[in-house]
This record gives sequence, structure tokens and C-alpha cells, in this order.
Amino acid sequence: MVKKIFLFASACLLMIGFAKSVSAEEGMWLYTNPPQKAIQEKYGFDLTPEWLDLMQKSSIRFGNGGSASFVSSDGLVMTNHHVGIGAVQKLSTKENNYVQDGYYAKTQAEELKCSGVELNVLQEIRDVTRRVQEAVRPGMAPDAAEKARRAVISAIEDEAEKETGLKCQVEAFFNGGLYHLYCYKKYTDVRLVFIPESDIGFFGGDPDNFEYPRYCLDVSFFRAYENDEPAKTPNHLKFSESGAADGELVFVSGHPGRTNRFKTVAELKFQRDSLNPFGMQKVYRKEVALKAFAEQSEENARRVHTEIFRWTNYRKVRLGVLNGLQDASLMSQKEAEEKALREAALRSGLIAPGSVSPWAQIEKALRQWEAIMVPYDLLEAGEGFNTQAFAYARSLVRLAQESEKPNAERLHEFSDTAIPGIRESLESESPFYEDVEIVKLADSLGLLVEKLGADTPVVQQIMAGKSPQERAAELVRGTKLFDKQKRLALLDGGLKAVKASDDPMIQLILLIDKYARELRKTMENDVQEPMRQAYSKIADIRFKLYGTTVYPDATFTLRLAYGNVKGLKNADGTTVPAMTNMGGTFQHAEEHKSIEPYQLPKSWLDARDRLNLDTPMNLISTNDIIGGNSGSPMVNKAGEIVGLVFDGNRESLVLNFIYEEEKARAVSVCSNAILEALRNIYHADRVLEELGRK
Repeated sequence: MVKKIFLFASACLLMIGFAKSVSAEEGMWLYTNPPQKAIQEKYGFDLTPEWLDLMQKSSIRFGNGGSASFVSSDGLVMTNHHVGIGAVQKLSTKENNYVQDGYYAKTQAEELKCSGVELNVLQEIRDVTRRVQEAVRPGMAPDAAEKARRAVISAIEDEAEKETGLKCQVEAFFNGGLYHLYCYKKYTDVRLVFIPESDIGFFGGDPDNFEYPRYCLDVSFFRAYENDEPAKTPNHLKFSESGAADGELVFVSGHPGRTNRFKTVAELKFQRDSLNPFGMQKVYRKEVALKAFAEQSEENARRVHTEIFRWTNYRKVRLGVLNGLQDASLMSQKEAEEKALREAALRSGLIAPGSVSPWAQIEKALRQWEAIMVPYDLLEAGEGFNTQAFAYARSLVRLAQESEKPNAERLHEFSDTAIPGIRESLESESPFYEDVEIVKLADSLGLLVEKLGADTPVVQQIMAGKSPQERAAELVRGTKLFDKQKRLALLDGGLKAVKASDDPMIQLILLIDKYARELRKTMENDVQEPMRQAYSKIADIRFKLYGTTVYPDATFTLRLAYGNVKGLKNADGTTVPAMTNMGGTFQHAEEHKSIEPYQLPKSWLDARDRLNLDTPMNLISTNDIIGGNSGSPMVNKAGEIVGLVFDGNRESLVLNFIYEEEKARAVSVCSNAILEALRNIYHADRVLEELGRK
């Protein structure tokens, strides 16, 4: 059962001014501090400990960027088509294109084992704030403070994993004002059960993405296994008999990625003027390079289908974020709210006149970030080397180097608790396409040369007198790291084997490692640590001024959001209904002459006469979501699934910075449409029976 943890360091809601309470259905709430009072007052519904416990233990963090849920007692997992498609891409071949054609395992034996997919289910939460904060003594230099915090976090995680046998991670909230230990049950044997064709899973494609009305069957089903048998999952969600109703109270339990609602104005301006524009340049380059490759042949298009989707989707997200930051009225609101907080802090004596404020500390750190942003991103973050071989090589080299140190002194991602996950990623097998890897690496090397300068010594060493295309081909064709056995030999051989390796990708990592580590040290000591301490002070100021408040920024940790199914009003007074229907799917295709991306698969066309065309297809609601929530279950008061979150509308893109209650909407697949499609299009009786809806 979820433990009740009182927040002694939290943040006041800047979006709404300091005298107001949370607006409407705002909030990505921690399970340790759910909005029980607000929901009771507005909807007369009690969030009981039992209800919360069921939601927590049936919710899943899917891989590195999505959400999911258990929907049967035998490990059946539901998520989005677009969340699961990466795993399906790895299973696909020229002969069996499961991305294009879909897949249904009619028997358990036909469930296809996926490579490199990890599911995490939150089992326990512990408050470790005091222990982490006490490790950093007043007056510590930034590098000493960072090392002390890293050491105590590693110790907490290591102790907890030995005690519980679970995967344990310390999560920071309110920018370091609060630390929780999250203990997860981990599943690494994950198998594909069902996924529809891409033509309906992403119906409407890029033009309809972040728009509404929508008509997508953005759903897939997998299964978690333990000891080669379906996992036993007593905590699972049932499907509603009737689905959602207009105006109904609904909840979303998932893992929103990142929000910036409590960042200072200075940091928001840095994101607006530097960080996001550079990010957009990288996205545009990747998208153009991959699309040019895809246009050369049908097989090329199959190989990069998932990556193109990822970058076109990300481009739209980042552009929406940038547009929000460039909105003068939004920034004016943020400036007024920050000014009010700073003035209140001075009046109350929480900041001494003439002292260096935490806001000034953040501004100083941002100047340092600006100075190293590009080389850090390209060399340490690896954006200059866009190939899976680089990721393999970096893991092997750094793991060998860091394993020579005491656990408390290592880079955090190579602590004892992290090593099993690194080994699993190195042991997983994925299809390797030499031509795709060369295209990706050549593009990123071109960016590196452009941004750092062809005459820079480190660039000259990296390029070895060759063009980006030539150097990429040399590295990709020369590396043996796409061979699992070669990777494992280096992994088991440790630092001696790594240093002796003549693999060109290993040699590249060793070549740039000194430069990359220096950049990382500057980032940790001069940017991240000062900002962490400053934000912690701001969080403490808010707490002392305004008492207990609500939720922290999203951090890809489990959150609960509530809202209601609700349509939209246009500026001309017309309304957009809260739900579309299956009949509208066919009409939408016909209105666009059934030309891609509005071409329905043959299975849908053949089944049209069997379908109840009035079945609700997609719905919109006021739930507060962000990227990472994709695949989150939407449930009613009984905890029954009525929808599956897969998108937001265009207006929801500002939710990164501020909650917008009038126009922003979460978009979900209706549970009714999922059941109708499984029953009358795909004849997936085995799945329906497991869902209790045969």
C-alpha cells in the first residue's frame, strides 16, 4: 500500500499566481501526495488507499520513453502502437514486415520475444530526502558536493536492492527539494501478442499528429514473462463494459517525461534562445537524412520507418515547445510570477538584502552552460556519433574504466545497481543495417564538423583526414560491435581487453574520452550542481512562504492526473465533440481520397459491414499529460479502462511550461474501439477472452 509521505520541501504553483489554488484539473501528482481533497470537493469521489495501490502496481514504465499497464492476471500488457513499434521494428524482416502488416499471436507459442525491452512496475516508495541532503554540508565546493550526493545516492540504491531484490532508483523532485527511493519490479522477457497495421495505428500520419478530431487505433499488446512462463500479475486493470461518457471523471496513471513549469525565467529564456534552437537543428538534419534514404527503395523505407516516425513526432513536439517559449504573453506571465516570489522572499527575510540570490546563481550557471553547450552535446552526450555502435562502445569503455573505482566514486550510470541493466543492453540482439548506420553516422559527423570547426584538433583527430561520409563508412564497416559475442568478450575482458582492442569504434571512444570527461566535469561542477542547490533554495522559499502545495515537474516517474471527458469550443462558437466514432474513420479516409497517410488497411475495409460504426473511436479529456504519458491507461472511478492515452492536441504542447485548461486536451483511443476492432476486424478471441470481453 502506498505510504503517506508529507512533503517538507515543495513548490508553489507559479502558473496561477500565489494567492490561488490549483486551477481546474491541473497536476501530474505523486502517488505519495494525491489530490484527494480537490477530487472529493469537486467530484465527491474518494481516492482510497486500495484504489491507489491497484493503479500504482498495474501501471508500467515501458522502455525508455513510454507508459503501459497490466490488463490481465497473466502478464498481458497494453500500450500504444507507437510505443511498442520500436520493438516490433526489430522483429520485422523483408519477408515479415510486422510494422506495415501488423501481427497477432493466435497461440501463446506464437508470441514473439522482443529484444531490449524492459518493463518497470513501481512497488514501493521511501522518503530519503534527509539522508541525501545531509550528505551535502554547508560550504562544500560544487565538485565535493556533487561527489557526496552521488556517493550517498549510490549507497541508498545499493542497500535497497540487496534488501528488496528490486530495481531501486533515487528520484529527485522539486529540483532537489525532495528525494524518494523508487523500488521497481523489472521484467526483461517481453513478447509481442498483437499490434495492428501501421496504416491504422498511425492513421492520419504527421498531418493529424497533435490535432483533433482523430481516428487512430494506437494500441498494442505484449506479455511479460518470468522463468519462460507468463508472469502472474494479480494487480491488473479490467476493461469497462460501456466505455467513457461525456463529462465523466477519468484518471490517467502514467510516466510523463519532462516538464519545465518551475524553471526560472532565465532558464526558460536560455531554452528559448539557445538550447531548443540547437535541438531543432539536430532534429531537422536527422529527419531529412532518413527520409532521403527511405525514398531510395521500399526496403530502405521499411528499415527506417520507426526512426522517421520518432523524429517527425519529436520535431513537432519541440516546435510546439519553442512556440510556447516564444509566446510573449506566456513569458510575461512567468516574469510576473517570479517577480512576486522574489519580492515576497525579500519582505519575509528569506533572502538577505545584498546577498547572492539563488536566481543569480542559476543565471551564472546558465552562462557556463551556454559556453559548453555545443561541444558537450556532441562529444559527451554523443550527438556527434549517431550510431548504435557508438552507444555499445561508450558503454564498454566507460564500464571498464568505472569498474576500477569504488562504487561511491563512479559515474552514477555505472554504479553497482546500474550494471545489470548495462549488461542486458549489451546482451540484447537487434537487426543491424550497415547502410542505415552509415547514413546516420555521416549526418551526425557532418554536424560535428560544422559546429566545432574542421580545424579544431579534436575534430581533426576524429575525422582522420576523411569526409564525414568516408569516416562513417570506415567506422561502421570496421567495427565488430554489432556482433553480440564480440561485445560480450570485451565486456568480460574488462579494462585490459578494452585497451588492447583494435576495434575502430572502441579506439574512437578512447580518443575522445579525455575531452568528453572534461566537458562532463564542467557540466556537473559548474552547471548542474550550482543549479541543483539554487533550485533547492527556491523550493524551500516557496514552502516557507506558502506551505504545502502540490506536484513537482514531471521526471518520467509515475504520476496520477485527473480530469473529465470534455469537448472544445471554437472561436466561432461551434463545438468539437468529445468523441469521434468508427464510422468517422472511414469518412476521414474518404475525405482525403484514401491516399497515404489516410489509407485504411484492407482488414478494415473488408470488415466495414461487420462493425458498429457508432462505436466511439477517440476521445479528448482535460487530463494534464505530456510526452511519456503515451500508453497510459485512462480509467473511471471504478478503476476500469475506458481509454488509452496516445497524444495531445496542438494546444497541449504548452503544457511543458504551463497548464492550459480551456483548449489543451489529452487524446485517447476509446476502450470501445479497441474491443470492437479485436472482435470484428482481427478476430483476436484469445486477447478478448483474457480481457474478459470475448
